[in-house]
Order: sequence, then C-alpha cells, then structure tokens
Amino acid sequence: MPRAAARSSRIPKPLVDLAKAYVGLPTGSFNETRVHDFLRQFAEARGLTYREDSAGNALIEYRRGRKTTPLVLGAHTDHPGFVVTKVNGRRLELEFRGGIPGEYGKGERIRLYSADPREDRGDSTAEITSTVLSDAANRWAKRLIGAKATLTAGSTAQVGDLALWDVEPARVRGSILHARSCDDLGGGLAILWALEQLVAQQPDAHVLGLFTRAEEVGLVGAAAVTMTGLLPAGALIVAVECSSMAGGRAVQGEGPVIRVGDAQHIFSPRITMWMTRVALELQQEDPAFGFQRKLMDGGTTEATAYDLLGYESGAACLALGNYHNMGPNSRIAAETLHLGDVEGLARLFVAMGQNTRRVDEVYATAVKRWRGIAKDAASQLRGR
Repeated sequence: MPRAAARSSRIPKPLVDLAKAYVGLPTGSFNETRVHDFLRQFAEARGLTYREDSAGNALIEYRRGRKTTPLVLGAHTDHPGFVVTKVNGRRLELEFRGGIPGEYGKGERIRLYSADPREDRGDSTAEITSTVLSDAANRWAKRLIGAKATLTAGSTAQVGDLALWDVEPARVRGSILHARSCDDLGGGLAILWALEQLVAQQPDAHVLGLFTRAEEVGLVGAAAVTMTGLLPAGALIVAVECSSMAGGRAVQGEGPVIRVGDAQHIFSPRITMWMTRVALELQQEDPAFGFQRKLMDGGTTEATAYDLLGYESGAACLALGNYHNMGPNSRIAAETLHLGDVEGLARLFVAMGQNTRRVDEVYATAVKRWRGIAKDAASQLRGR
C-alpha cells in the first residue's frame, strides 16, 4: 500500500493544537476527570450531545439525516501511572495502575497532580527511590505495582494525587507527537478529529465517540458499558487504540491500522472486511491515502471485551512508539504517534460513518464471489 505522506506541512494546525490540548491532559485509571471535562466542553462547543453512564463512561454523538446503523468509535481515557497512597513528610508511597515491566521506574522523576483539578496546587515533583514488583504468573512476571518516592524541595503531595512520569505532556516535532499519554488519548484524538470533520462537512451519518475509563487495569470501563445501556442497540463498534509498533508490527507514517485482532482474540471478519473495503475505496479516490492491515498482538484492546460480551466489534489503531513509556535501556520516555496517521484514521472514520449500511453488502458480495469460485473449481477438478 502506498506510503502515507509524512510532511509536517500537511498536518493541519487545528489538529496540532487539538493534539497538544487533549493528549497532554494528566490522567490515570479512576482519575480521568480532566479528560472528561475536556470532552464535555468539546461537545458543547460544537453543538454535539454529551452524556455519561452510571460508570462515568462518556459518549459524544453526531447525528444527521435519515436513520442508519450507528457507528460507535471507542477509546479509553486513562494511561498507566501512579496514585499516592501514603504521605509521611517528604516520603511517599505509590500504587501503580497499568502494565509495565519491573525494570522500569527506579530513579525516575514523577510529577504530581491533584486528583481534583479544581484544587491544583502547582508544580510538584518527586524522585522514585525504590519499586515494588509483582510475582504474578504472566508475561511480565516482575511487573511494577508500586514504589516509594521522596518529594523534591518545595513540593507537596496528598493521598489520592496522580503521580505521572515527568516527561513532556505533549509536544509536536515535525509530524511526530511526543507525549506522556498517547495510549490512549491519541486514539481519542483521532475520534475527536473525525467528529470535528463531521461537524464541518455535515454529511448524513450517525457516529458516536465512546470514551471509557480504567482500561489499563483490566478493560473495566469497556466491560461496564456493555451493562449500563449507554451503547445504542444494533451499533457497529470499533475499538480505537494506540498499539505498539515494536518488532515491526506496524510502521509510523504509513497510515492508520485496521486491526484484525490482539494478543487474545480475533475480531469480527464481517466488520474488518467492511473497514478494509472503505479504506481501499478511499485509496482509489486518493492514491496518497495509506493504511495498514495488521494483527497488532502487543496487547489486548477493548474490542475483545465488546466482542466477547455480545457486541460484534472491529478495531483500528495507530502505530505507537515507546509503548507505555518504555524507552530504550529501561528508561522512561515519551510515547510517539505520527499525526499523519491520526488524520488518516479520522478520514477513514468519516467515510465509515457514511457507509454503515454497506456492512452486510460487502460481506454478501464476498460470499457470492467465493460461491462462484467454488462452483467453478468443482467443475474444473471433476474428472481430472
């Protein structure tokens, strides 16, 4: 597939501004308040419906024209990080929420944020002096689950504070976004940019951005939303992630990824086939539009929860550098995304939103074609 254009001059400034504003927000599992405040304001400013379920998952809805199958694009709003569990003078005890190997963390600096954004106490930092590891029998047997830290001079902390890696919240260099929390605020960024384009273009479509909580501690929000009534009946659900490109899983700058599965599960072939058809048609219209079709088995995404809990689902993602802030030499680093991939994914979502009626048609056409192939094959082989 053609390589997507990677020149920074092709990245719209409003997308750069949105990326810095949204992806730079402090967030963590069960501490997503700042992100959801931003989402509410985003929706209100554009005349879109915003609502939350009893679990705090949020939905932004664009709807125009005749009734059609709704498309739900889901991203989570948390990112791995610490929360302060004890303060004793300058000494802190921390709980880590998320998945990262145990060789990371010691000696790193963390930045503290009040759990309630209305009680912002200004810049405070601390240095991690020791880490606590898990012996769980999984792929990261020595997993980071906690730490002890010492406040730097002049800093303060309270129990419940977010304690996040002290890396750049969000900065754009050329076409690359470097940020603390690309996973999965970058996925949410693609959804927001798609909603922005829908508002600007006003096509007939029914597209909903779903923003779930506490994914990093076990897909909690995604599981809960299947029970709260927030999801519209009969919706097509596409989970949107930032997924590790390590090991050649995908390439930044070659376009968004249609994700066929993850480390645990394979998603709906019917939805994946439809997504691929829409992407190919975009590519026929514009050869500069690039996309990738990959497994992306570096982790588990919310599509697994949706699919196994009764909602047929597909997935899309962005190639992510420094997954979960795991930089070289066991040092913490900013995650990275290519904003051209974000723009391409939003473009794909806008096209999908206008083509949800074609899911059955695309699948039926493929079945009909293969039935014809099978019939011809039987005739060719008979008597040979």
